[in-house]
Amino acid sequence: MKRLVLIGLVALGACSTNTENENQLKTTYPSPYMDAKNTELFEIHNGALVTQETKDYWDLETDSPQRVSYDEEIMVEAAPGVWTYGSESIVNLHVVKAPEGLIIFDTGDNDKDGLNFYKHIREVSDEPIKAIVYTHSHYALGARVIVDEEAKRGNTDILVIGHPKLNEELITTGGLAALYPEVSGVLLARSMEQFNMFAPVEGPESRYKNTIVPGNAGGYVPVNTPVNHLQKMNVAGLDMVFYTEGIATDTRNQVLAYFPGQKIVVNNVLWGWFPNIYSIRGGKYRDPGEWVNSIEVMQDLKPNILLSSHSVTLNDPEKIQETLQDYKDGLSFVLDQTLKGIMLGLNPEELQYYVTANLPKQLEEAPILVQNYGDVMTMPGRIYTAIFGQYDRNAANIVKLHPADEAARMVNAMGGEQATFKKAKAAFDNGDYLWAVQLSDYLVRLNPAQHNKQLKADCLRQMGYRTLATNSRSWMISQAQDLEGKVAIPTAMPAIPASVVTNLYDYFSYYRIRINPNQAGTVNQSIAVDFGKGQVYGLEVRNGVAYTYADLAEMKNKPSMTLSMKPEDWVLIYNNLASPTELITNYKIRVTDGSKENAIHFFSMFDQLFDWENDPALQAVKQLL
Repeated sequence: MKRLVLIGLVALGACSTNTENENQLKTTYPSPYMDAKNTELFEIHNGALVTQETKDYWDLETDSPQRVSYDEEIMVEAAPGVWTYGSESIVNLHVVKAPEGLIIFDTGDNDKDGLNFYKHIREVSDEPIKAIVYTHSHYALGARVIVDEEAKRGNTDILVIGHPKLNEELITTGGLAALYPEVSGVLLARSMEQFNMFAPVEGPESRYKNTIVPGNAGGYVPVNTPVNHLQKMNVAGLDMVFYTEGIATDTRNQVLAYFPGQKIVVNNVLWGWFPNIYSIRGGKYRDPGEWVNSIEVMQDLKPNILLSSHSVTLNDPEKIQETLQDYKDGLSFVLDQTLKGIMLGLNPEELQYYVTANLPKQLEEAPILVQNYGDVMTMPGRIYTAIFGQYDRNAANIVKLHPADEAARMVNAMGGEQATFKKAKAAFDNGDYLWAVQLSDYLVRLNPAQHNKQLKADCLRQMGYRTLATNSRSWMISQAQDLEGKVAIPTAMPAIPASVVTNLYDYFSYYRIRINPNQAGTVNQSIAVDFGKGQVYGLEVRNGVAYTYADLAEMKNKPSMTLSMKPEDWVLIYNNLASPTELITNYKIRVTDGSKENAIHFFSMFDQLFDWENDPALQAVKQLL
């Protein structure tokens, strides 16, 4: 009996020692999310809780040299006949008055942006708009309302200038260029999560900067005057030079415009925050070396006025050069120090801390390099994976446990679910939010009970309050709200019906990835689908893989059946708003060659991706379709 008591006391002492040791652990690599219990938080105008650093920036006067982006609606005159409209979104729109009328640059994310821009234009000038210039694909979606308003004034002859590939990009991807367009719906959903679409407008968790304001995004007016690299053109009485090569940043199909007579440069190169080498929403690789080259193009032009998509307008040549150099130095620092860290054998996680810890004070304090959009810590890993892919050279990571199995084993190693919860809660109470959220994430994977989800939500919320980067804040706050059931975040957004109809074969081809290899088994079968107006496409299944053909002559096997349907019916199938079985049974789809039963069986080999009945996020967006 005494021995059992002694063992119990020893065990209790060990537990006590372990708890004390955990509480005494010091964070070797600093993080705003660790040892953060006593970080003071402040309210800004709409009640959002933020740190002192964020509050200080938000409180800056509009014309403060420390403020490098516009965060509310404002019309700024950079010079006689040159204006910048700073929106409540993240984009600036520009106007240059020419002898024959106005040249405007970009039109916003949606019709709301476009209409606001137009109203502000009419406050400063009554001249007709002679040209719209798109700097890139992201802010070309407010043009329709501007063109329509001009038509009311009798002005129907507007040049729409842009990159030669811009129309194709907008039509096929809507401006969200995924490496594989089949997953553009996921990229759109991730973009919504990044740009405050799920954050409230008031209260501690509210959005306050870098927000994409909801609105109709179907307002793209196609380019009717594509321009090539170094092309010279007189537009509305002003000479212009267009650059389309060597200016890549977050997109490649860009246009940089230069007015040689006025020494004005209009660009999407200089942003009002640290260059976002990696956008955590995803997308194609943004090469910081190419971005540096883009800056050098502008430096060589020696502009007197610099009009930028995301930064405040500058009209002091000396200040422009100083700002461009700081921006170039910031990009070069992250790239070069990441490469150096790689040479030292650091993996992506280690590089985050290595590069961030060594950021020189003069760069950290440069206004143009404020990290209130993206976070430098997220950038080195993207450079690493662009070079090597996901493998970090640690053989233990070549093949890893499935996250669910890892969570189960980690929780078991920490003494079970209850013990792990206590550790996570203790870490949260101590302000070690980064460690607490990792533990609570294991718990949610193992058991998504509400108390586990609530603890993770609490961690994310406190992290969101403490980050300077609004992108990170939006992700953290949005997912906290989702865990609490206050919002529903979609995994992927369904396709816009008009895009499907306009790009019918593309969306016919994207459907192939939905093949269920287990359902397909050893099937080797082909069908033809006739959408009318000469649009007859082939779909083939073999070896658990599906292939599509725009030309039936290229198919390896003759189609075993032919179906006839309208493009609008394919929208329903693609978005899983109606099943092929339902449409075939109701004669919306006609089987002109073959049997209905075989057609139904063929489509049964393809999985549904959108569960409208059980997914609350999809139920919330269904009205949009």
